[in-house]
Amino acid sequence: MKRILLLTALIFSFGIVNAHEGHDKTPGLQSTRPGGTIKGTDHIYLELVSDKDGVKLYPMDHDKKPIPLSDVKMEGKMTIPRKNKTQVLKFTAQDDHFAAKVDATGAHRYDLEASVTHGGKSEKLKFSVEPQQ
Repeated sequence: MKRILLLTALIFSFGIVNAHEGHDKTPGLQSTRPGGTIKGTDHIYLELVSDKDGVKLYPMDHDKKPIPLSDVKMEGKMTIPRKNKTQVLKFTAQDDHFAAKVDATGAHRYDLEASVTHGGKSEKLKFSVEPQQ
């Protein structure tokens, strides 16, 4: 009886381990830069990193490889919910990311809506950001 239970437990655990194989391409399982948050669409992933000066967005494909910035158009706006304040963000292309200055003075959180165009497709991603002091 003990052998049957042990064999059943082994078979069951082997099935669970194999059930997760190949699921490393989902945004929640990707490695991020310190403080980074990844959101994705059908065509592109964006990793957002915030610091005291603003935000940085790193465009990536579904294999976690950087997408050339010349192939991507980025626009955005941030909203501070409790203050009913909205700011249009001007993204500039840096080495491997887009950067924008954000004025979140006095806010404990703000919402960032990024409009990204890549491969002829335009999509929107929303991030909730806690500003760095």
